[in-house]
Amino acid sequence: MKETQHIEPVSRRHGPALVTAGLAGMAVLLPLLYWFNDQAQLVLIFLLLACLVALVLGLLKLREPVYSFSLSKDSLHFHHRLGGWSLHWSNIVRVDQPRVNSGLELASLPYIGIKIRDYDEFLPLMAPRLIVHLLTDQRPLLAMGVRFGAIERARLHDWLVEDNQYRSAAGRHYHGLAAMLGHRMSHLRELYGYDLLVHESCLDRDAGDFVQLLRRYHAGTQSPL
Repeated sequence: MKETQHIEPVSRRHGPALVTAGLAGMAVLLPLLYWFNDQAQLVLIFLLLACLVALVLGLLKLREPVYSFSLSKDSLHFHHRLGGWSLHWSNIVRVDQPRVNSGLELASLPYIGIKIRDYDEFLPLMAPRLIVHLLTDQRPLLAMGVRFGAIERARLHDWLVEDNQYRSAAGRHYHGLAAMLGHRMSHLRELYGYDLLVHESCLDRDAGDFVQLLRRYHAGTQSPL
């Protein structure tokens, strides 16, 4: 196990190749527009649009941080273009893939779940822009709770706009975006058993394998998860 390991997310892969292919394709196709008739030009325009899509998609990929996670002997760090968060291993209770009842079986969600011991070591460090992104990005997880019968639809409406006042288990008071995130984490824990859920597109391997990696780092600082 490396002392410090950086994780390059799947979502960022092939960014440079898409940008290069998009620019090269446009450079070749644009001059051809002057040499072909109207019917051929329609085909060229379609190909140009495809190159433009590849270029934009590649640029969006390159906007993301090079690494999504950094794992050190002391902490787990998550990187995002809008900010990031950090957790000491001692503040992590459990890591696993969230599972829901699907008929008579348990279905694994395409996320890794992290259960936190103390919110007060986490909430004050969160950047407001990242909180807004998380609150928006995690709405489908709340709706999924209705689909699997873990929450009633009427209750879901109350959760979609979180209360802007929150008091942690230790009695610390939060307001504004930090309070809304505190409520959201509590609701995710109620639904899935975890406070933070990170989509597998942020990983560089299968979610199950990544969970095992986190557990090995965690085991180096305290009892296994």
